[in-house]
Amino acid sequence: MAFSSEFRTKTMKNFPYTLLPVTEKSSKESTRTTKTILPIITTLLLVILLSCSIFIIMALWLRPQAPVVKLNSLSVTNFTVSNTKLAANWVANFTVYNPSLGMKLSLDNIVSSVLYKENTALAIASVEGFEMDSRGENSIQMEFSTTGYEGDQPIVEYSVLREIEEDKKRRGAVRFSMIMNMRTTYKSAGHNWVAWTRRFVMNSYCLDLNVGVVKGNGSFINGGGSRQCEVILMLADDHE
Repeated sequence: MAFSSEFRTKTMKNFPYTLLPVTEKSSKESTRTTKTILPIITTLLLVILLSCSIFIIMALWLRPQAPVVKLNSLSVTNFTVSNTKLAANWVANFTVYNPSLGMKLSLDNIVSSVLYKENTALAIASVEGFEMDSRGENSIQMEFSTTGYEGDQPIVEYSVLREIEEDKKRRGAVRFSMIMNMRTTYKSAGHNWVAWTRRFVMNSYCLDLNVGVVKGNGSFINGGGSRQCEVILMLADDHE
């Protein structure tokens, strides 16, 4: 024990630095500082977490979702094809559903076309626009009519007329497609503290619609169910 005490004394004398004793006062100050800083850090973390959560919720709530478009029925009457023209009347019934949680929907300038297969327009029609609440649903009925002589209807070339006639004779059905183009405006629904508006161009495609035609009349061969159409949204140039 004497050796250890003597060795410790010599070592401390030769040590070039002065060791400060840890007092009870400095320990209390350190503890007090820790207790002061810890709640501040905790509060900042909670604020950051809450802000991120609000941002994610608002992004999901105000995220524009493409409308769901379904073709419920398609019928044709007075369908006649000659070497020079095509005459027919089509009636198509659609359902449009707005799946957005917090966005109202306004549809304007609705123009639809009936096509042979996917690329040759046969008739064009338009209807008035309407508004939809979030999670709202609406019906659209499009009526097309052409005698082959209207100036506002597409001109069908002879080669296409011949192909349609051959298709009808061979299969007893004609393959149509339908396209709807419209202007779509999304607005925040029921939140005065959030003013959010975006405009899009919306295109809806219902392709490969086989319509059985007998003596000039026919309907969409769909097995009794509806057909969901493909929808594409493109941001309009004049968005706010």
